[in-house]
Amino acid sequence: MMGIAKQFVALPIVDHLLIGIVLVFDLVAAPRLGMWAYSLFSLPGTAAHEFCHWLVALLLGAKPSLSNLIPTRDGNAWRLGSVRSSPNLITLIPIALAPFALFPVGIWYAVFVMHPATEWWYLAHVWISSTMLAASLPSKQDWFVAMPAIVIALVLFFALRELGLV
Repeated sequence: MMGIAKQFVALPIVDHLLIGIVLVFDLVAAPRLGMWAYSLFSLPGTAAHEFCHWLVALLLGAKPSLSNLIPTRDGNAWRLGSVRSSPNLITLIPIALAPFALFPVGIWYAVFVMHPATEWWYLAHVWISSTMLAASLPSKQDWFVAMPAIVIALVLFFALRELGLV
């Protein structure tokens, strides 16, 4: 049996083109249509993105609140969703970078759900798969939250390595 990555690569070229078109639209054109149009277009990916934060926070004992999917203005930008939790320095990195787990989920969705669908269902599944792939990237806020913990973890790793403990 082929691996899921090979199955994704083996999808017909039209599948890849449609996913690419929706990804470009989601990342470039949709934000220019206004906040509500963009948030509705990105809703499946946003919901999955926030669910990843919530699930990892729950598994790590960070006491997450329910996801908020109502867009709010955050300075000059819009925040499409959020999850509040109480992470510590160790749980901060996995919670902030949890959306990376959506990438294989988006690939799986494209291979096993999108491809066998037909007609309008096919286009709906292309949209859902594409928004999940776009949402697999941590947001600027996620990187902002995770970066201090990543720097501390790297400094600690190299210090332990210099001491011969790693």
